[in-house]
Amino acid sequence: MATTFTSHHGHTASSGITSEAAANPKNALAIFLHDLIEDVGQKPLQSAALAKHDMFREHISAMTISYFALILLLLVVSLPILAYFIQY
Repeated sequence: MATTFTSHHGHTASSGITSEAAANPKNALAIFLHDLIEDVGQKPLQSAALAKHDMFREHISAMTISYFALILLLLVVSLPILAYFIQY
């Protein structure tokens, strides 16, 4: 993955990629594909079971924040309506 640290892969300075790679689109595409294949082949930092658990926890957290914001929005919108009806 992109977050793993490897000593054998470097960017611009250490891998020899210069401005000529940017000038040559075919060379830039080859570099991109090489980096993509390397990233796909690397082992993730955490197991898939933990990653799924983290995604579930993040989903629950996002849903909690969304529902809380929705409840606050409904309360704020309903206050002027209630104030209008209290006058009568």
